[in-house]
Amino acid sequence: MPTTDLLQRCTAAALNGADFPTIWHDIIKGHPVVVGVPVQADLNRLEIPLLNHQRLVFDSVAKEFRIA
Repeated sequence: MPTTDLLQRCTAAALNGADFPTIWHDIIKGHPVVVGVPVQADLNRLEIPLLNHQRLVFDSVAKEFRIA
């Protein structure tokens, strides 16, 4: 599934030390399921809208991605 691929790629990059701007430019921005730009959901969370009405969520404190 394309969202699973996106999540796995983002998680691997974060575990390897990449910061969010790098992951955004190298992986997220050009991915076919991404339909918008990051939105600051709260102080520690960015949400990126996806084609299937889900969101890719980045927790900046935990440095973790998830699908919501």
